[in-house]
Amino acid sequence: MDFYNKDNYTLEDIESLIKNEVEESLYLDYKEARALSKTDKARLDITKDVSSFANSDGGIIVYGVSEQGAKPKEVTPIDGSEFAKEWLENIIQQIQPRIDGIKIFPIRIEGDIERSIYVVQIPRSANAPHMAKDNRYYKRINFQSLPMEDYEIKDTYNRVTTPNLVIDRCTFYKESEDAKKVIYSLSATILNRGNRACESYKLNFYINNVQYCIISHPTTDIRDHYTLMYDDRIKVSSYTKEPIFPKEQLDVGRFQITVEKRYSTMFYENLVIHMVLFYVGGKEEIAFIPSTEEFIEGAEKITEALTARIV
Repeated sequence: MDFYNKDNYTLEDIESLIKNEVEESLYLDYKEARALSKTDKARLDITKDVSSFANSDGGIIVYGVSEQGAKPKEVTPIDGSEFAKEWLENIIQQIQPRIDGIKIFPIRIEGDIERSIYVVQIPRSANAPHMAKDNRYYKRINFQSLPMEDYEIKDTYNRVTTPNLVIDRCTFYKESEDAKKVIYSLSATILNRGNRACESYKLNFYINNVQYCIISHPTTDIRDHYTLMYDDRIKVSSYTKEPIFPKEQLDVGRFQITVEKRYSTMFYENLVIHMVLFYVGGKEEIAFIPSTEEFIEGAEKITEALTARIV
């Protein structure tokens, strides 16, 4: 997830994508150098691709990397003296309405402007939908920019009037330790990326291998907030009516997890914190693995991670 929120990009970042065969996805697209061209079709394709990310959930386009089978193949440098960052910005600004928050990061291979890569960081737009140069609206799906249906366009207009909550961070750390037990602290940070305040939301934490731990809350009776699940999992909930305003972040949860010292290593190494956030108008689901500091998205991948770590 850090790749999508970096303040700068280097050639090493791009080489890491290629080496690790990071596939294109809803949030990532590779375009070889010839995608930047002064033909009408190329200009249209740029506005289609960028607007589709903004109309969907945001993401990154890497110009200057070819792909094969949705995986990055090799660097195909762009001549930055002919296709400058400002040239690309001017094409993107032809999208209507204008997309706020787009960032373009030039990478000059060995300082050579004629061997450039452009990383375009596109936010999920609260001012969607955005129209490409052909006066059509596009969405990002299955590695492609596809035309939006009428109902999807209408739904996207609702972003202006509905909240958009996301799980921004999960915090899990060792709070204290003695000869008999280890106490961990668990919380999460949620962010309202929409343009409307949200007054009611609920975050569920699903903890696996619960037979090795005791979960408590500093101020409330945890018995009112938990449900024992299948596969030795427990659900603990954090429900609040404290408003979260547009662009505001709030910490929620603040649970304590106590584990016997003899089980603490096994518990920590196999722990998967599965989180589901419910709010009026939407839902967010993600998992965090503390031992590897890895975030996992998608129900299938979360299930795989849980299955692999049931003791």
